[in-house]
Amino acid sequence: MEPPVQATARLRLRAVVPGDLDVLYELWTDPNVRRWLWDDVAITRDVARAAIDASVASFRTDGFGLFLVNHAAADGVVGFCGLRRDGGDLELLYALAPAMWGFGYATEAAAAVLRDAFGRVRVPRVVARTDVPNAASIRVLERLGMRRVGHEPGPHGPLLAFEIAAGEFRGARARVTAG
Repeated sequence: MEPPVQATARLRLRAVVPGDLDVLYELWTDPNVRRWLWDDVAITRDVARAAIDASVASFRTDGFGLFLVNHAAADGVVGFCGLRRDGGDLELLYALAPAMWGFGYATEAAAAVLRDAFGRVRVPRVVARTDVPNAASIRVLERLGMRRVGHEPGPHGPLLAFEIAAGEFRGARARVTAG
């Protein structure tokens, strides 16, 4: 089965592939991105490659994984967004290139991923976690209709935990079209 492609009004999301290593490694090692995504650890290319390989395998076996997010009308990577298995949970992950912050792309991409997860993949629930000081990410999760379910310890301080069930997402304010 071919991994899905998602489209929104402004974005196109396609499953990450091994050929995306350079662009994702550059994104994931940007100091402003890794601060929130990798707990400020400068990951190696091998760690980035392993994350891509895990996503490719996850799409093959489970139908979900990470998407590369591009502008729909222009050339250029906006960031990535997708789901990964974290223990028994399916966790929503996303990061945008800093030049793309503040335009609503994270909410738009994450809504597309949730729509795919609850529709095509038919998962019952998705979780997300963010560092307490990451106000922008908290706003994204709230716009998606995710609800706070508590705090969790993190490697560099407390994390806010969010979740959303399939039935709750129908009422989310995010506008997405399937591609």
